[in-house]
Amino acid sequence: MLEEERKRKRLNKATPREQEVLLLLLEGHTNKDIAQRLGISDYTARDHVSALLRKNEVKNRAQLIALHITAPRKKKLATPLHLTDCSVDR
Repeated sequence: MLEEERKRKRLNKATPREQEVLLLLLEGHTNKDIAQRLGISDYTARDHVSALLRKNEVKNRAQLIALHITAPRKKKLATPLHLTDCSVDR
């Protein structure tokens, strides 16, 4: 739960526009794609990405994405069956 709290704090630092940029980044868009979708210049998109990297204290987009993607939790495996649990009718 501590990581979720940290993630929330990082998102609270981001401006609404930076949050929009982050969502597009998480979808895999380039700066150019982001600029076109949001109707801003390539340079402004780049600046928003740079601000996100700085605020999240990461060095690149991959690290930024890794911070904001929640890994699926592993399901608890059922107890495996034992041969004695099976019955074979002959």
